[in-house]
Amino acid sequence: MGRAALRGLAAVVAAAAVAGTSGAARAQLRTCVNVEAPAANADAITRLVRTEIDRHPTHRAATTDCETYLSIEVIDLGAQGGQWVTGRIGTQVPQRERIGGDGIAPAIERLLTVVLHNDPLVLRGPESGGWLIRQERELQLRSRMRIGVEAYEIGAWVAGGLATLPGVAISARREVSTLYIGLRLGGALDPAARPDALHLQAQLDAQLEAALYARPSAAVSLFAGVLVGAVYQRFEGPAPLDGVGATGVATTMGLSLAVRAGVETLRFADVHLLAFLELEAPAFVSRDPDQGIVNQWVPSSALGVGVLF
Repeated sequence: MGRAALRGLAAVVAAAAVAGTSGAARAQLRTCVNVEAPAANADAITRLVRTEIDRHPTHRAATTDCETYLSIEVIDLGAQGGQWVTGRIGTQVPQRERIGGDGIAPAIERLLTVVLHNDPLVLRGPESGGWLIRQERELQLRSRMRIGVEAYEIGAWVAGGLATLPGVAISARREVSTLYIGLRLGGALDPAARPDALHLQAQLDAQLEAALYARPSAAVSLFAGVLVGAVYQRFEGPAPLDGVGATGVATTMGLSLAVRAGVETLRFADVHLLAFLELEAPAFVSRDPDQGIVNQWVPSSALGVGVLF
């Protein structure tokens, strides 16, 4: 390769580098910062936030000609609640990070990694999808896994009387500030033998769940959601088709739909508490054509409490 060709190649590489650098600079959003923190630390935290912004390829700290606005708040909830740093881009739902033993700088770094990455001016333009698409993106990028344990009491109207069954459930969910989706497995059992009358002996549920929070950035929030899955019901009682005085057991299984509403507390802490009411409707009639033990639709309700880790 001759010298002229080398000089030409070097010029092309230099031009590409300049174009790439200027393109990256143009892509950086000018970000103005507002920090709410104790007066003694406010200036230092502001400098820390501005420095962290400049580390990100999509944003640049600015004081004028703002294209986007970042709000940072340091919150002290006392000995039990701990210290938190909250960040918000524009009017988006805020993100929270606990300030751990490693100090505030790592917490701000973790916070801005999420908040700046999810800036709507970076993530999408006018042509992109709506609310469902944004929620799917948030679940992919910033959701948290939580495991739950519940204790509840089922009530169902069976053969003209109220049947009650105590139950427990475990759940796993992916959660962002606005919503969560998850899987729930529950079982309720009434082991008492009452062969003289039909009764619901057991009910097992395997459900997919999705719910929305009424106040996603608050420590206490109402929530409501829907569940769909399979329900298994076991009945015990008289079996008239087997003869006078005969008893037996009948089982049914099928699709069920349910709605759930409740309240969740301690949402700033690592462990959340919740209380709920659930109404469940099987999409089938429980029927035993062989023994005649049961032939009715058996919806149910459940009242319970739970813990999320």
